[in-house]
Amino acid sequence: MLKKHRISLENTSESESTWLITLSDVLTLLLIFFMMFAFLTKNMKSSIVRDVNADEQIQKKDNIELNSSEKLEEIKTQMNNALRDLNMEDYIDIQKIGNELIISIKEKISFESGNATLLPELEPILDKIVVILKASPELDVEINGHTDNIPINTSTYPSNWELSMARAISVLKYFINKHSIESSRLSIKGNADQRPLVENDTPEHRMQNRRVEIKISEKNNNYFRQT
Repeated sequence: MLKKHRISLENTSESESTWLITLSDVLTLLLIFFMMFAFLTKNMKSSIVRDVNADEQIQKKDNIELNSSEKLEEIKTQMNNALRDLNMEDYIDIQKIGNELIISIKEKISFESGNATLLPELEPILDKIVVILKASPELDVEINGHTDNIPINTSTYPSNWELSMARAISVLKYFINKHSIESSRLSIKGNADQRPLVENDTPEHRMQNRRVEIKISEKNNNYFRQT
């Protein structure tokens, strides 16, 4: 009887030990499960937030481009109306390309041949551009001088590079000195004969290429992004 009782106690001890080991394993597995669940949940939330932020940025960018495009279309309409009032439609061309408005002014009403002094005929259209710029501080201006391919070699303008740059500078100074446009909003380029509209093969084509272009665009894409 004693022997049988000892065996029974030993079996009971082993059974209790096995049960404790199994419970420990289950608790460990549950702990691992909840840790993984918490980790995955956190990552899913972060991913959802990133996706939402990305969608908001895309929508904001679309709104920025739409606002910019609408603004330039409005300015184009204003400028075309001004050209009709001033009877300058034959001398100035206005195009909207992407998020940029390009006002191309022929040499005939802007400068004498081989010279960079502004003609009085150009001032009314520059004044109209100034009105637009003062009403739209989010816009910047790039002024580009262009010549034909006929060489020039004078003491003032040794080449078409100097002439094209000097013409751009004349427009720049008009904006700054006469109308106090902030210089930080303005930039200039002298292109000489390197950006022709047409081939420089006839007097008529060369006349088309002699021009000043005033390019209006939003200020480094920042203004509409902030509003």
